[in-house]
Amino acid sequence: MSTEDRKSETRKVQVTGGSKEEGTYIVSLPKSWAKKAGLKAKSEIQLVPLDRYSLLVYTSASPEAAELSESTVEIAKDVPSEDVVRNFITQYLAGFDIIHMDLKHMDAEQRVKVKEKIRRLLIGAEIISETTDKIVVQCFLGQANLPLLNALERMESLVRSMQNDAVIALLEGDVKLAEEVVQRDLEVDRFYFYIVRQLTAAIGRTDRIHQIALSSAQACLGYRQVVKSIERAGDHATRLAAIASTTQILNNSSIVNTFTKLHQIADTIFQDSLNALRSLDVSLAHKTIRRVEDVVQLEDKGIRQLLSGKPPIETVLGLRLALESLRRIAEYGADISETAINLSVER
Repeated sequence: MSTEDRKSETRKVQVTGGSKEEGTYIVSLPKSWAKKAGLKAKSEIQLVPLDRYSLLVYTSASPEAAELSESTVEIAKDVPSEDVVRNFITQYLAGFDIIHMDLKHMDAEQRVKVKEKIRRLLIGAEIISETTDKIVVQCFLGQANLPLLNALERMESLVRSMQNDAVIALLEGDVKLAEEVVQRDLEVDRFYFYIVRQLTAAIGRTDRIHQIALSSAQACLGYRQVVKSIERAGDHATRLAAIASTTQILNNSSIVNTFTKLHQIADTIFQDSLNALRSLDVSLAHKTIRRVEDVVQLEDKGIRQLLSGKPPIETVLGLRLALESLRRIAEYGADISETAINLSVER
């Protein structure tokens, strides 16, 4: 939309059908806008009260009947397949519906890798056309199919299960469980990309913001930080699992107790922070932030216990990283609580 199209216009409110108390308030629409929106006599429009002074007006056909947006990913010669996928994800996150990829500079093996990664990493991305030189991908899944807040809850549940199983694998030396946790991180990334795509599409579009059950662009930015914190927590759960695959089973009861307690507090902080976000409970948010200090103290205690026990150096290094990952999970929970506090002010 051009600057000229966005120019403010003034309309007088009229009253029809009786007194000011009993009549209906009427205001005319800009004729140029109505024509561009395809409005005719008896066309329906949607009215959404935003706050005390704002009212959103959009046509019934918006945004579902809007034209599909398209983009093209140009691939230079000798570009690694990982870079190609990364460029494609950029277009996906930007919200394009149809993405064209020129693959003429890639061999058959590289094309297979690119297509497989797109299918595995991105929710709703389906190849609708393919030749030896080009593929066309359409992103079918939208907000109506998987609401943003539902996707966020599924991502949260997945990350918490990864954390719990990674700690079990570490304490019990369960290599198979650790490998399973690492595999689950792919699903976390899928939800992350999908949610970021929805938030990006909503920024600057008040109608879409309300469709994803948020209240403002500020809320979109806040949830963008939240989903990144959840994704990072999933990365640390994956690191815990990787450590479990290479570290000896713990036989020092004091270290086990410290490690278990640290995990329990970190998990509580992470869960409570998301509960505080859902309810905008400022008191609970502040409580979770304060509890991070307990995690820091337990981490220091665990390090001292590790060094005093004189275990193999590989075990010391692995468990030191594991303690750090649990602390980082708690800190990401505190970041989510800070976002909850900020959004509560908006409300």
